[in-house]
Amino acid sequence: MAKRASISQLCCFGTAVIAALLMGCSSNDARAEQAFSNYQTALNTGNIAAARKSLLEAVRERDDVAPYWEALARLQLQMGNMSDAAYAFTRAHELDRSNVENLSALSELSLYAGDLDSAHEYARELELLAPNDPAVMLVNGYLELRRSELDSADRDADKLLQVLPLDPGAKLLKARVLVARGQRDEAISLLEDQAAAKPEDVASLKALLMLLNRENEWSKLAEAAARLSKLQPGDDTAALTAIEAAFRANDIAAAKTVSLGLLTPGAPPSQVQSVLQLWARFWPGSAAVQQAQELASEAPPQQRLAYATFFNAVGQPRRAAELAGGGPKTPVTLANSSTNAIFAQALAVGGHPEAALQLFDAILKKEPDHVYALRGRTELEIRTRSGAAAVQDALRLITIEPNSAEDRLLLSTAFDAAADPRGADQSLWQAFHDIPGNEQIYEALRARVQARGGDAKQVDVEFDRQRDLQLAREFI
Repeated sequence: MAKRASISQLCCFGTAVIAALLMGCSSNDARAEQAFSNYQTALNTGNIAAARKSLLEAVRERDDVAPYWEALARLQLQMGNMSDAAYAFTRAHELDRSNVENLSALSELSLYAGDLDSAHEYARELELLAPNDPAVMLVNGYLELRRSELDSADRDADKLLQVLPLDPGAKLLKARVLVARGQRDEAISLLEDQAAAKPEDVASLKALLMLLNRENEWSKLAEAAARLSKLQPGDDTAALTAIEAAFRANDIAAAKTVSLGLLTPGAPPSQVQSVLQLWARFWPGSAAVQQAQELASEAPPQQRLAYATFFNAVGQPRRAAELAGGGPKTPVTLANSSTNAIFAQALAVGGHPEAALQLFDAILKKEPDHVYALRGRTELEIRTRSGAAAVQDALRLITIEPNSAEDRLLLSTAFDAAADPRGADQSLWQAFHDIPGNEQIYEALRARVQARGGDAKQVDVEFDRQRDLQLAREFI
């Protein structure tokens, strides 16, 4: 029979466990305090990345210390990491529910994220602690805006601007009230003034981009988007907007400058492809081809297929084939299907339809949903007057890429190749309603309606309505 442990033995064991736990806690405390000290040092020297790394170490060691989370939240906010800032403020609030600044920040961040319900809940908590806090009035103003109580929302915005004339939340509320009233020009002027007075105000700058895009103010949009891209270097969305807007404004130099900032050797292939798609669409001629050739010659292997795709798109199949390895890779496998698809397209563009079709067929037999190969075969079938086959491939393509305007237009062209103009008409109208506000589809549909003797005004009115609804959803 096993001996039972004595009371004194159990006490000794318990004391040892407690001592170990206390030593562990003490060790965690020390590491957290050291990390927090490192954060302060890094912050004082302007090393924001090191400061963030140190704060993350501090909260990893002690995740129950509210000031660590508060400091991390403010740093994330400074870096423009809104979702990370909201998470850190939420943790700080869970640990200290009496902190007015945390609640105020959470209210405004919820507004920024478009979560009015959460903003309302935080504002209700905040009102109990600090009824005169501006965040309470700001949230109330947005709730009034959602209820279309524009006069009340406008009064709240004006009151806030009297107290905080450069507050981003108040400026955005005022701008949204103006847009809801149909005063887009006044909203643009308001946000332009804010951008000049407070250049680091990312939220107001993003709102300005939406309005400038709706008004087709391409030069202003290019400038504002380029400024935003510098404030958020990790997000290529603003830079791509700047490139397209500059092209539309016929400012090739500005578009090229922003493009080269994205076409670096370390850029992900998807980013390179996005830039080059804009070049293929908006920058015709030899200058773009020459610039792409220079960049491609120094591009790392993972970017070469993006450049090859561009060369195929602008009618330079020889260059595309060179970047794709000079010839097909056999046997066709999942690993080499993309390289083979680009070479097949080079064959098609270069006037070798039979060889191209054979290679496309081999790729799609191995990988039926390979978008580039399916698109290439559809285009080849249209050129070789295989209209029925083109329609089938194009229909499959839009089930894979339903939001691709280019593929919707390809389907319409396929119907024409199949001598089915009614199908072409219907597919364009369907695309116009499925992808509202898309300029490529709008222009194609408008031209088709005019060519068939119809009234394009109906298309114009509907397109304006689509863009207004988009603006209302995204902006108001």
